[in-house]
Amino acid sequence: MAGVRVAIVGGGITGLAAAHRLLEQGVERSAIVVLESDDRLGGQIRTERHGDLLLEAGPDTLVAQKPAAVALCERLGLGGDLETAAGGGTEILLDGRLVPVPQGFLMMAPTSRRAVLGSPLFTWKGKLRMLAEPWVKPRPAALEDESLASFVTRRFGREALDRVAEPVVASLFTADAERLSLRMTMPRFLDLEAEQGSVTPALRRGVRRPFGHGTGRGGFVSVRGGLERIVEALAERLEGCIRTRSRVVRVSRSGDGPWTLTLAGGETIAADALLLACPAFAAARALSEHDPALAEDLSVLRYAPCATVNLVYRREAVRGALASLGFFVPRVEGAPILACSYVSEKFSGRAPRELVVLRVFLGGATRPGIVEGDDDALIRVAHDALRPVLAIEGEPVLARVHRFPRAMPQFDVGAVAWVERVRARAASHAGLEIAGSVMGAVGLPDCIRSGEEAATRLASRMAALPAIAASP
Repeated sequence: MAGVRVAIVGGGITGLAAAHRLLEQGVERSAIVVLESDDRLGGQIRTERHGDLLLEAGPDTLVAQKPAAVALCERLGLGGDLETAAGGGTEILLDGRLVPVPQGFLMMAPTSRRAVLGSPLFTWKGKLRMLAEPWVKPRPAALEDESLASFVTRRFGREALDRVAEPVVASLFTADAERLSLRMTMPRFLDLEAEQGSVTPALRRGVRRPFGHGTGRGGFVSVRGGLERIVEALAERLEGCIRTRSRVVRVSRSGDGPWTLTLAGGETIAADALLLACPAFAAARALSEHDPALAEDLSVLRYAPCATVNLVYRREAVRGALASLGFFVPRVEGAPILACSYVSEKFSGRAPRELVVLRVFLGGATRPGIVEGDDDALIRVAHDALRPVLAIEGEPVLARVHRFPRAMPQFDVGAVAWVERVRARAASHAGLEIAGSVMGAVGLPDCIRSGEEAATRLASRMAALPAIAASP
């Protein structure tokens, strides 16, 4: 039985960031192993080159106000290749036409009365209802959590939900606004209400960072050459630590001895510490014998499927104005897509000037069945949805479909208690950490932060303990 100090299950961005942090904390390279079941690293991060085209299958941006991703890029030597998205703003598809989200809207909350009053996105009744938010009675103190739909409707009215919050926020989380936990995903809004009785006055006074501390950069950033360069840089730093095609089927432990990881082929690895940086269902499978209660908790977490369709057109074929970063589609529109991103307009080096790259998002918790169609069907759905909106003539010159059957965990109302229960149960096992999206990390910066924090805790613990000898 081979032995290491730390075994990390999962070679996505969480696991890779954790392993890198262990190296930064002084853990020897030979004492770390990252076990990835797939034949590639990075999870949903995948960058493809097609001639002069650069296409992202999964995430294509980093939220600049969440500092972990930018900081990691800088430590990896990629800081000089970070690029802020050009232009700005987003649009909403309303009655078949694109309408800008009013300036100053923060996810769901308006911060500028003038912008709301001048916006064609809302009716006068809807505008007045939103601007009345400071006088809405706050929720009872006993109500710790509620759904996105409940909160926005209660404080800002139904139009704010249907025309901004649901398409924007629910699309970003591939979630159902009627079930999505606000405490789990955007607790700052609940905290503002609890602390000050309302939301918009505080936002107008400058509390404009619902995501956390800033990085000094604005909006969204990416890496020239694609986000997979982060994965490649981490893999280079972690050379000798990574094993792909290594699926962990069981973890066990006898008393205070080392963790034993059993791989699909029967090989076993002993480790002083174990970090599960994999999806909940994979962690549940591995823990099913060692801790059935924890495995049962993990197994109930639902995931929603999604797909991305990159469509490439000749520039002259797209006659509509690409005047923003892209648009979101409200469920009330009845359209089959969630959103569209103007990839070639956001970042440089994504396409030659004569081509336009549009990335369409489909599926999620509200439209899961659509991703079951074959590639040609998804391409047709995406193209037909864009054609009238952007006045597109002719067919795409290239189309690429990527599917993510379990793309995003679904955190329903009450999920904070579930996460705390999982965290407490994991903490009862010395040397066990669970990190990543399963613990509520949403997006690459949060997954990086989650992995690094778990690695720091493990490094501190190991510094105080001698290595446990692996069994012969």
